[in-house]
Amino acid sequence: MILSDEIYEHLIYGNAKHQTVASFSSEHQAHTIITHGLAKAWSMTGWRLGFIAAPEPIAKRINAIQSHSTSNPTSFAQKGGVEALRGSQHHLKEWLPEFDRRRNYAYERLTAMPGVTCVKAQGAFYLFPNISGTGMQSTEFCDQLLERSQVAAVPGIAFGSDDYIRISYATSMVNIQKGMDRMDAFVRSLHS
Repeated sequence: MILSDEIYEHLIYGNAKHQTVASFSSEHQAHTIITHGLAKAWSMTGWRLGFIAAPEPIAKRINAIQSHSTSNPTSFAQKGGVEALRGSQHHLKEWLPEFDRRRNYAYERLTAMPGVTCVKAQGAFYLFPNISGTGMQSTEFCDQLLERSQVAAVPGIAFGSDDYIRISYATSMVNIQKGMDRMDAFVRSLHS
């Protein structure tokens, strides 16, 4: 089975194109469960609205488990979700250039820090810099970054990579600049 989380399908940059793994072949489609939700591209975080696409026998089994383990979302949340999916998607044309600007700025700042390398993400609103050059593992780095510089980052160990941290750029440019200034000073203090 393949479980494909496609919640960032609409948040991609430049020439990147979304292609679901289920489209690779009929065999892929027969073995893929696609999860999706409304939290990211439609700013419905906290509404807890999501959906799956899966072959019917698998979808029926998922439904049997889900129906006995969680309650349904409220009717107004469901109506909001339908409108989000069926309504105008014009907000993405405004969001994507702004997220791209923030992504580029954060990427440039991160790659200028000693001991930090980073791949420029093609989607979502996170960067996953490698901090191995600082001599710290992700949890220690994030704990010290928060304590000494008041900057929150997520340890990469939570994603299976202890040499990395996750940085979000889904905040204002002012906050990103402040966070990058503080992180840069923190990283440079490790090398002095």
